[in-house]
Amino acid sequence: MSPCPHLPPLDRVYTSSDIAALGKERGPRFVETCLKYAQCLWLDGFPAKSILLVNRAMSVPCEEMEPPYRAVAWMLRNRPAGRFIGNPRRHWQHYATRMNEGHKELRIWRAWACWFLACRILPEAEFPADHEQIREEGIVEPSRLDIAAHLPPADLAVWSDVLGAEPVKPPPIRLRRIEANELPVVKRLAHDIWHACYPGIIPLGQIDYMLSIWYEVGAMAREMAMRGVWFALIEAENFGPVGYVSFEKVPEEPVVFINKLYIQPAMQGRGLGAASLSWIADRAREMYATRLRLRVNKRNAAAIRSYLRGGFVFKEDVVTDIGSGFVMDDYVMEKEIAERPRR
Repeated sequence: MSPCPHLPPLDRVYTSSDIAALGKERGPRFVETCLKYAQCLWLDGFPAKSILLVNRAMSVPCEEMEPPYRAVAWMLRNRPAGRFIGNPRRHWQHYATRMNEGHKELRIWRAWACWFLACRILPEAEFPADHEQIREEGIVEPSRLDIAAHLPPADLAVWSDVLGAEPVKPPPIRLRRIEANELPVVKRLAHDIWHACYPGIIPLGQIDYMLSIWYEVGAMAREMAMRGVWFALIEAENFGPVGYVSFEKVPEEPVVFINKLYIQPAMQGRGLGAASLSWIADRAREMYATRLRLRVNKRNAAAIRSYLRGGFVFKEDVVTDIGSGFVMDDYVMEKEIAERPRR
């Protein structure tokens, strides 16, 4: 294996005894020794252990040396085939959420920063999050902005440089309630978005089956007429419709159920989903609802992450037979919203 160009070059072989020899010293020598030992482990074909040593190097503040985010990113991108690397994404999730004392805040946010690099570099299907921990402990995975707000300036400069430019800010958007004559636009968007986003989450046959059931114009029009379902287009300036939502008031409950919220892949990650949820919440308050409710596929990690960031919590698991041998395996999630004062 080639040496990591972002770890120190070696003057000899380093082992755990070199770290033990430092005793309680936790300064530049400790950091450099950890990183040299990490280089040795990398060269010996132990990438998972090498990453653990980089973590140890990041466990203490050290202004004299650049935080090793470049090494983390390089090792993730150059992970050797056939060598055990574990699941770095899950490792840093656990590390950030189970931190003990001793520079705790710094270590938490350095772990989330490395986690974010893993999310960007590693395929999520191969390196998934620990969804069970997220659900049971109510963990909200932070956004890039959240992490940036907590990193020291030296860390932020290196980490941001490794990540590259931030996503382009979204154009101005509006959500506009539509009538039945515009439902063909929803159908077109649905077919484009589902075929781009759902492969790997549900089978292709199920994608086509669900589109044929729920996105026929006549079926959507009946939902509007018989249940009072709202449909709205998400329109971006100079782009036109880039997504859609639908929702309805639940009879006899102060709840608005969100049936659909979908955005074109190229426009995701820019705050459009959060803006759409805020708009729906405003409409829900007008209906004197106090809760938003939705269902999300258990394997749709990106959507779950967005809903948790938006204040939703897990309520229950629901498995529904939808016919033709297909099932929906979902989480039900809810969010409390402030009640509109009654006059």
